[in-house]
Amino acid sequence: MNSTKSLKNSGTRALPLFKSIYLMLFANLILLAGCSRYQYMYVSSHLVQNDKKEFIVENDSVQIKYTFTGENFPLTITLFNKLRQPIYIDLERSTVVMNNMQMEGPFYRENQISFVAPLSYATLYSNPLKDRLLELSPKDSSMHEVTKTQLGVVYSFDEATTPIYFRIILALTVNDDYSYPTFFDYSFWVSDILQTSAGPKSIPDKPSNQFYIAKTTATGKVLSWSGYILLLLLSTLLLAALGG
Repeated sequence: MNSTKSLKNSGTRALPLFKSIYLMLFANLILLAGCSRYQYMYVSSHLVQNDKKEFIVENDSVQIKYTFTGENFPLTITLFNKLRQPIYIDLERSTVVMNNMQMEGPFYRENQISFVAPLSYATLYSNPLKDRLLELSPKDSSMHEVTKTQLGVVYSFDEATTPIYFRIILALTVNDDYSYPTFFDYSFWVSDILQTSAGPKSIPDKPSNQFYIAKTTATGKVLSWSGYILLLLLSTLLLAALGG
């Protein structure tokens, strides 16, 4: 009886220690979740921009807005049909050309729109256009300017030195057989890249011409998995002590 009581007492005394270790490890895992690299990329063009940094094209028939907000280089195109008849989007002949390479089916996705009703808005969404970080070096200043900020390092480019130069080609027609389309072909480029470990919630300004790419570092992955295993082990020991 005494030995059983002693074990229970020792288990009870160990509980505060288990709880402290558990909470410390949990806090460290939250910190390790920040072991990521982010690149926030800002898009420029010769097109007109509004206060939201949306790029705008407009004529007597249609208004087109281009935005890039989100993860992995998404493209959102908002169209307003000014006509009293539908405008059809030829998705097969609409594409994105990045660094002189035509992308395969950037607009082929489920529930994609194919026309814009008269006197109405509709939104066209692309698939993610890029999901890998760019290799940037602060030492190589021949192709870009480097500025250090509180959040990280900013790399600045012009139209000739940018690492990402792309064209968006949109084929629109008033004919339901997609004949005689008008091609809206405009160029864009990445002009600034903020490289940082700060996640999206830490970036206060999110204009429509900014997208980001994220990557968890190898160290963060290893430490996170090790921490999760240890957390599971401590949870088992803590439950055993509580049940004792």
